[in-house]
Amino acid sequence: MEMQSQLTAQVLAQLSKALGSDGVELQVDSIGDIPQLRGASLRVLSQDLRSRVAAEVTGQSCDVAAELHTVTLWFKVKALRDIWVYGSNAASGVPVAEASPYREQRDIAQLQIRPAELGEHIEGQWLKEYVRSGRPVLQRQLQREPLVKRDDRVQVVVSGRGFMLSTSGTAIGPGHLGEEVPVMVEGAGTSVLAVVSGEREVHVQR
Repeated sequence: MEMQSQLTAQVLAQLSKALGSDGVELQVDSIGDIPQLRGASLRVLSQDLRSRVAAEVTGQSCDVAAELHTVTLWFKVKALRDIWVYGSNAASGVPVAEASPYREQRDIAQLQIRPAELGEHIEGQWLKEYVRSGRPVLQRQLQREPLVKRDDRVQVVVSGRGFMLSTSGTAIGPGHLGEEVPVMVEGAGTSVLAVVSGEREVHVQR
């Protein structure tokens, strides 16, 4: 039991250093038999957060010969943390609030998610992609509020060689500064691609 405690403590210390994140409660348990080795040192073979991790253990055997042995052992890992979780499905291009996020303690090792991947500051954020109920909120799924939103009435500035005119239209999709969005220009039968140049303002170069 003493050897088991020593080795699990070393796994815990190495994983904690690799994660470098507050708010994560790590729990480590050995899997299978632990050999009795004197002066055992341990090295976790992967720094990725997984529910099962392998470690290389080196130490002297307890027999008369006292030979140096290296063995690979497996450990079960739990990484408990309070995270944001989507309460309902939601489409891309809408506020995160429409996905009804809530806080819940999850084992992020089982989810294979590193703390840095989690979305923490979600107030005022919008979704980049479709999300599903019950799944964790990830940073890569979030974006700042777009300057142009779907169905916004926008000012359309059309410019070309020696001319510039302004009209109005309706944005068919959301967009941030410098992004292209499809716009239905007032009085036109088809949509055009325009570049977002400001809040509810787009630019078309001719």
